[in-house]
Amino acid sequence: MIELTYFSENEPGSPVYQVIQFNPGEPWQLVNGDEVIGTVDKQHGLWNLRSWSSVPEGLVTGIGQLIENQHFNKLPGQITQRWSEYIQQVVVISDCDYLVICIDGIDLERFKKLFSGSVSELVKDEWRVRFRVYDALMSADFEVSV
Repeated sequence: MIELTYFSENEPGSPVYQVIQFNPGEPWQLVNGDEVIGTVDKQHGLWNLRSWSSVPEGLVTGIGQLIENQHFNKLPGQITQRWSEYIQQVVVISDCDYLVICIDGIDLERFKKLFSGSVSELVKDEWRVRFRVYDALMSADFEVSV
């Protein structure tokens, strides 16, 4: 689960919204107080809001920017690019939990030393982040927390 807080800096006194994604790929739930008032998702490059109540103009744009500016959106690409000869895919489970799937045929022990020694350079978050790394067959694994 990923939970973000959104408020408009341009409009003092405007509501504070929680933006929550329970599972990767699912729409984000828009919460005002203790009430879910809609969902936000990105389709064809555009952020869409399905709301059950009226919301301020520009809300979906602001929330979309908030989501896109989060480090969890950038980290998978950075990891894949840095270790492209080892990594097949990085999946965001939450903002503190990532699944890393390696390419078939790599030496997982060698990659463990490389990855464990330098992944912390890419992590910008202030909280503990866990990487569960698997070989291509999901038969061997290791875990790194930074």
